[in-house]
Amino acid sequence: MSDNPSPRRHLCVLYRATGGDNPKNRPSYYSKMLCLKSFLRAFARVQHTASIVFFNDGPMPEDRLAIERAWGEVVPLAGIGNSPSYRAALSRALTLPDDAIVYFAEDDYLYTEAALERMLQAFEEIPRADYVTLFDHRDRYIRTDDSRRGYSRVLIGAGMHWRTVESTCMTFGARVSRLKRDAWIHRIGTAPRTPRDRHIWRLTLGEKWFVFKFPKRTLIAPIPSLATHMDPEGLGPNVDWEQVAREAEAFDPMERPPVGLQRD
Repeated sequence: MSDNPSPRRHLCVLYRATGGDNPKNRPSYYSKMLCLKSFLRAFARVQHTASIVFFNDGPMPEDRLAIERAWGEVVPLAGIGNSPSYRAALSRALTLPDDAIVYFAEDDYLYTEAALERMLQAFEEIPRADYVTLFDHRDRYIRTDDSRRGYSRVLIGAGMHWRTVESTCMTFGARVSRLKRDAWIHRIGTAPRTPRDRHIWRLTLGEKWFVFKFPKRTLIAPIPSLATHMDPEGLGPNVDWEQVAREAEAFDPMERPPVGLQRD
């Protein structure tokens, strides 16, 4: 057996962004620039084996656009909306090699610095994980309608605990080989203008109404959360997100952008 560790799979991030914002209630420290900084701070930890494609749906403020151009490829979209922009990203994902990892990112998430590094480690160390979310969603603690009454299996990988979950949002990581086989589900679930994420995941996993779907897949989430949707009523529990925000705010993405961008 070789003493050299096997090379880590290539990670391609497909980051969907809009210039504006919706009228949701947000934490006081929230901004899309903060979310972008936090993401790039996490990406910097894995950039040697990763690349980013930014899908900008509509006009983008110049300050964020300049950062995107420094870190990756920019694909402009003509304000086509949530589901169509996801399908544009999905089309790119389906061109990736089967052994790659793809991460779909929305632009209103806050990331811990180790988030993407831990995700790649989890894919390596937990072979049964087909999909990974970095968000320990508060719904898993308060809802009473989860499939199998909220049953989950706790797993260990990347130096922390993970558990199987029945659904997440449209920000997630995937083994490309699995995504290619499940892409039909994502197309059906994004036929409406807003993705029907819970239906997408229940069908993908073969849960609830879709129990007879095979092959079933496994989606895992970290405990505690490695990223969070910026909704003050739904922040991932047991993480000081204000402290994460302060650390991310101090990160200057234009000081040391990646050298020699990798293109897919």
